[in-house]
Amino acid sequence: MTIKRKFDKRIYNLKTLNDDMRKFISHADFFVETILNPVISKHFSERVSMSVIQVNGCKLCSYTHTKNALKSGMSKEEVEVLLSGGFEGAPKEELEALLFAQHYADTKGNPDLETKQKLLNIYGKEKTKDIMSHILLMMMTNLHGNTMEAFKMRLKGEKIENSSFWQELICIIHFFKIMPIILFKMIKYKIFTKKNSRN
Repeated sequence: MTIKRKFDKRIYNLKTLNDDMRKFISHADFFVETILNPVISKHFSERVSMSVIQVNGCKLCSYTHTKNALKSGMSKEEVEVLLSGGFEGAPKEELEALLFAQHYADTKGNPDLETKQKLLNIYGKEKTKDIMSHILLMMMTNLHGNTMEAFKMRLKGEKIENSSFWQELICIIHFFKIMPIILFKMIKYKIFTKKNSRN
């Protein structure tokens, strides 16, 4: 007997995927600069990422970023706290960014303007660009990972409510359209941009 249940994680449909892709592509230059010439530390970026992952519950992203965080020197205890939604042990100067990352994910990418302005006031333009780049990337990869998880469950015989085989498959494939764009912008940045201090 086929089990039918409501998948309890957010997944993509074509509209939400296209909306997020447009948002991400419009910030692609910021993302490339964040990767190739970052302002915030590796620890800071991993904490931001895990604050988003905790809300969206992507298994693959959780595994990958736990591994990255431990490799960068974060303790297992701090990683567990972050992935459970807590911030004990996180540096005080990063707390507002972590709260904003959670808020951004909770509101499905629609934070209130006051909170967004507060982030900019506290961290300044360059750090805010890095923080937002990591948040946008995590939002996309989390929902893509959740969509793949739902698709795998479907292949095992579980039907997911409010979705379909073709919707999940098309979204999984469609997601990779952003890769050539990011690759092109990374090459362009490396060739035409001189590294400088962004602080």
